[in-house]
Amino acid sequence: MTGDGVNDAAALRAAHIGVAMGGTGTDVAKEAADMVLTDDDFSTIVRAVRAVREGRAIYANIVEFVRFQPATNIGAILTLLGASVAGLPAPLTAAQLLWINIIMDGPPAMAWAVDPAEDDVMRHQPRDSGERILDARRLIAISRAGAVMALGTVGLLAFARPWAGTDTALTMAFTTFVLFQLFNSFNARADQGPLLGRHRLRNRTLWWCLAGVLVVQIAAVQVRGAKRLVR
Repeated sequence: MTGDGVNDAAALRAAHIGVAMGGTGTDVAKEAADMVLTDDDFSTIVRAVRAVREGRAIYANIVEFVRFQPATNIGAILTLLGASVAGLPAPLTAAQLLWINIIMDGPPAMAWAVDPAEDDVMRHQPRDSGERILDARRLIAISRAGAVMALGTVGLLAFARPWAGTDTALTMAFTTFVLFQLFNSFNARADQGPLLGRHRLRNRTLWWCLAGVLVVQIAAVQVRGAKRLVR
């Protein structure tokens, strides 16, 4: 609803978004409105809508990162604790933890910065201004993802060690944890709809980053010179 006169005040106040004219509008209209156009140009409303769309996309990308990064850290902590409790050798060395946090985490996280907005992002209900990025629901999802990473990594180490040997089993556990991270890249986007929906497939930067991470990980455990970096 747009208006500039005293008689528009009631409608401006009742509208979902009341827009008053800043130049020609009355003080009563400005007080009743949610937004004031300082230039009295209706095209500014279009630019404001675009800004809201961009803001929603940025917020969604922040949520994706917040769901992804802590899950990795929780998974690493639980993996080391679980292996210690089970009497197994540490599945991840200090160098491997650095490798995971810098090489494996960095590219996907940066790719989310250019994740495009969903086609229907403006159809979503506005979020509460007091809503927390890291609320109880997301904390539970993050903890669950970390626990799954830890259980899978420690479980594989315990299973493979008797028949594959300690060194091979540790390499398998390390690679398994990295693969969990790659899948968690999609899991972190669950707030915004289906994991592999059409919107998810459009971020080619993320796909290239994940492919690069996978190639680098294979090289790290297969190429003799690269193995020294993750021992």
